[in-house]
Amino acid sequence: MSREEGIGVWLPAGVFGAIALAVGLIPLRAVTSASNLAFVFMALTIVVAEVGGRGAALATATVSAMSLNFFLTAPYLTLMISKTDDIIAFAALAACGLIAAAFGTRREHWSETASRARQELDVLERLADHLRAGTPLDDILNDLRRAFGLGALVLRDADEHVLATAPPGSASVLIPQARLKPRALLAQDEAEYWLGLRGFRLPEGGGRLPLHTDRGLVSLDLWEGDPQGLDLDERRTLWIAASVLALELSHRYPGSRHRASD
Repeated sequence: MSREEGIGVWLPAGVFGAIALAVGLIPLRAVTSASNLAFVFMALTIVVAEVGGRGAALATATVSAMSLNFFLTAPYLTLMISKTDDIIAFAALAACGLIAAAFGTRREHWSETASRARQELDVLERLADHLRAGTPLDDILNDLRRAFGLGALVLRDADEHVLATAPPGSASVLIPQARLKPRALLAQDEAEYWLGLRGFRLPEGGGRLPLHTDRGLVSLDLWEGDPQGLDLDERRTLWIAASVLALELSHRYPGSRHRASD
């Protein structure tokens, strides 16, 4: 389940769960104090923070505190509080709920970081598998194109001979004028960069990434396919993949002027 789907499920579950929990505890309000009942709401908030993330946890903590006040704190069915102990219970529940939500945020961040790292490792692992199996360069480029949401990739040698393309027919596109910096994959001569939701975007007309091999210079031309851009980790992973691919060219071709396709 994605983060957006998780919020869509656990936010209403936490909110309506807090209200239902308060209604279900009404018979106990004459037996024990509201401060004792607050622990039940705290448990609910912790669970929602763990599985639903920050937004769902914040909503659950807020509604839990209001439900405790409205249903279980005298005078009932109002948001007024008459007893000092109940005021303390309300404030403690709200504060602890916010703390639980904060830890939910950290867990969510760690989970996203681990997920991105796993995806990047998967890309490099697939690349290694393709190279060991002798997969055609066109297929390798196409896998990289899908993995990074790119529009097209073209691999050329120093004489502008096409070595591989993805998708087919991309070689007919004009050669990019922008030269990309290694690792960062940002245009060298541009003073301004377009920013997407995930990170910096590639130049509008594509960008050329120079790759040095012991057989000569090759170039990997890239065109954007997703306007959300690439974050720093994705750019580094793409740079590593391109560097590994350049090393493979030294083994596959006897010289830098070998022409694989046009």
